[in-house]
Amino acid sequence: MRRATTRRAARWALAALGALALRDGGIGSPLAAPKKPIKLSGIGAYDPEGGDGEHDDDAYKATDQDPSSYWTTEEYNDFANTKKGVGVVLDAGKQVEPGRMIISTDTPGYTAEIRQGTSATGPFEKRVGSGQVVTARTTFHLDDAKARYFLVWITALDRSAHVNDVRAR
Repeated sequence: MRRATTRRAARWALAALGALALRDGGIGSPLAAPKKPIKLSGIGAYDPEGGDGEHDDDAYKATDQDPSSYWTTEEYNDFANTKKGVGVVLDAGKQVEPGRMIISTDTPGYTAEIRQGTSATGPFEKRVGSGQVVTARTTFHLDDAKARYFLVWITALDRSAHVNDVRAR
């Protein structure tokens, strides 16, 4: 009697594991595997309402993997009444499909979102990561992101904002 119960329990366990594997895409399947890191390069600033630039030459610092360096906005006394936003442009080198972007900063408190575009010079009309207040390390979960060029679009800040590091997966 005991042997039959053990066999039944073993069959039930195998069936349950098989159902879980099918639900989750199977063990070792591409659906179950985490996305690989995507190399990004900061290539410039995006300031469609400005004329004097936003530290374009420092854009590479947003992706140089040095937490002490950063791309920064200009300083603003009244950003809300001056511009709709400014940002740093990121180039993945080819079309990619990231599921998330992680931003690190040493000036937490500004609001940003992630946008994508078809050109390094914009426009960046499609928002793929909802706006949120950036903390020291903030993850943006991306929705239907598929592009070569991305933008960390800063929509609210107090004086200035730093983007120390951006990573994508």
